[in-house]
Amino acid sequence: MSTGAPAAAHVPARLQVLPALDGLRGVAAGLVVLTHAAFLTGVGTTGGLAGHLLARGDFGVSIFFALSGFLLHRGLAHHLEHTGRVDALGYAARRFARVVPAYWLALAAVVVATRPDVGNTVLHALALHIYVPDAVIASFGQSWSIATEISFYAALPLVVVLLERLRRGHPSRPLTVLVAALVVTSLLPLLTAPAEFGEDLLLERWLPWRAPHFLLGMVCAEALRVPGHRVARGLTRLARDPVGCLAVAAAAYLASTTPIAGSLTLDPAHGVALLLRTGLATLVAAALLVPLALGSPSGLSRVLSRPAARWLGVVSYGVFLWHLPVLTAVYAVTGAEFFRGGLLPLLAVGVPVSLLLGFLSHQLVEVPASRLTSRLLAHRRERRERDDRDEHDPERPLEDRGAQAAG
Repeated sequence: MSTGAPAAAHVPARLQVLPALDGLRGVAAGLVVLTHAAFLTGVGTTGGLAGHLLARGDFGVSIFFALSGFLLHRGLAHHLEHTGRVDALGYAARRFARVVPAYWLALAAVVVATRPDVGNTVLHALALHIYVPDAVIASFGQSWSIATEISFYAALPLVVVLLERLRRGHPSRPLTVLVAALVVTSLLPLLTAPAEFGEDLLLERWLPWRAPHFLLGMVCAEALRVPGHRVARGLTRLARDPVGCLAVAAAAYLASTTPIAGSLTLDPAHGVALLLRTGLATLVAAALLVPLALGSPSGLSRVLSRPAARWLGVVSYGVFLWHLPVLTAVYAVTGAEFFRGGLLPLLAVGVPVSLLLGFLSHQLVEVPASRLTSRLLAHRRERRERDDRDEHDPERPLEDRGAQAAG
């Protein structure tokens, strides 16, 4: 996949590492764990303001999506700028290795324990379950966001190439287009009809309805490339005030616990309630991401860059995959009843076990799969470069070059 631009280098320079984003990923995972614990114990609806705050921890998914939008768009756009092409195969292989093996392992454990029907299992394995109304595995319900994330992975390379074409002669145009897309997709909830969980398609889980969160991250990535753009200047001013950004995040999060953002349970939202929930989630994610991605070092970035915070971010994917099966397993083992309280005991058991499984997932599945993929891609790149050198070797017989090309 190419824009036709000449390649400036085979391997572009590395992008700056932002360690605080690991910590933010850990915060997102913590919110998701807390919201599921609050739901299972019933505290989300019966625990007053504290319970309501825990119940809205599903905003952690929006933070995950914004981080993906920022990091993946920044990486692909940077590679395209320096090489003139998007290595779609390499990108797909790296994304597959990073996400799918650990996902399949967790799914396999859940399938063995709960024995859903074969069709449901296949849909989950292919990450297509969000497109079928009744494809639900209760103890793996968080997996809907993996399906949404994978659909974003599939769309992003083409989007990056199209934006690069828009950039020719107008470097700031991609940022303008992304902001417009964020605004337009934020209005999609107004087109959403009422739905019943487990009976109707939940459009709010599909990529177009979740696009504002991904686009937020992409906007931040583009703002780094065109700092003179009006939007980039505005975001940079906001990034200089991390305390103010935290206040905005807290206010938006608090507002999301009120009835204006719809139910605090699994009941799907629609119309204005979904519009407001999506907007508030986007605002929370923006207020946390912008000062870390576009701002200078601050107290917030230093806290999120500490080793413990970064470690939580590193194991966050495994924690995300395993926490709900672990929490539901606690009920199965103890015989406790759902929605009857017991939040602290549930967390006391579920969090350490989820952290351990998340760590093991990272060390034994995610890292080995990514390393193997990196080695295979490096071998592929070396072979391609060697073939290119041989092809242009003036001392090599022409018939040999032609034979290699035919082979």
